[in-house]
Amino acid sequence: MSDPRIGRMIADRYQLDRVIGKGGMGIVYAGTHTWTERPVAVKILRAQFSHGDALKRFFREARTAAAIRHPNVVDVLDMGEDDDGAAFMVLELLEGESLQARLDRETCVDPAATLATVLPLLEPLAMAHIKGIIHRDIKPANIFMARGHGGAVIPKLLDFGVAKFAEADLRTVTGSVLGTPGYCSPEQLKGERELLPASDVFGIGVVLYRMLAGRLPHPPEINLPSWVIKIVTEAAPDLRELDPSLPAATSAVVMDTLTISTEHRVPDMPTLLTRLLAAADEDGVEAVDPRSSLPPGVL
Repeated sequence: MSDPRIGRMIADRYQLDRVIGKGGMGIVYAGTHTWTERPVAVKILRAQFSHGDALKRFFREARTAAAIRHPNVVDVLDMGEDDDGAAFMVLELLEGESLQARLDRETCVDPAATLATVLPLLEPLAMAHIKGIIHRDIKPANIFMARGHGGAVIPKLLDFGVAKFAEADLRTVTGSVLGTPGYCSPEQLKGERELLPASDVFGIGVVLYRMLAGRLPHPPEINLPSWVIKIVTEAAPDLRELDPSLPAATSAVVMDTLTISTEHRVPDMPTLLTRLLAAADEDGVEAVDPRSSLPPGVL
């Protein structure tokens, strides 16, 4: 059945051309800004999330997400309400594929390519943490491998707080159980009210582990409660035990992102970036320091 919004105008300036994604909270369309003819992506939230306090939180978080201007974060261009009251957000339209799509084809990714994908994402996450935002849903499906000029691949972080508006208030960051269990930190799965940057460090660590090992630290189980219990109580298998050929120093840093206790985990993105670069140098793995593009004092 065709989507009734296809061909419609949103806010008198965005024409919806086709559906490019669906989720529990909304639908994403490829569209066109009719005044400038710029291709855009338009995310329209489902009706149950487009009213009252949830709507206010959505726009507050959307503005905050838009303030995180960084080449490795999808640009938020506009937001508003359609004539039927549905909240919408306009984003840059990306060409490429998600990291998840790549991992569906390739079981593992070599260490240099893994670092080339993940290191640039630490910058915008550090910027978000300074603003008090915890992403809470870092996973391959939310990392888009965008095709840039000349064929360059630019990793971009998606859903930066946008999908969490119904449960989160950016003024008081809370720890509602959101996201994908296999990538959530133990404290997030336990429903702790205040999440620290270390919670996102855990998510990045799971992405690194998945790319290098070809599996999650705790593979999915049919029994969800059992799976969650393992994540919050059992240490992840050592990467080098799964694959002794993996670089030792880099693997050790990844394991330090996955500790159950935040007290023993890599605490934040600047520390993680410094340690990964040092480990790559020790291992002889090519890695580019992304900090040269940042304003002073961010990382």
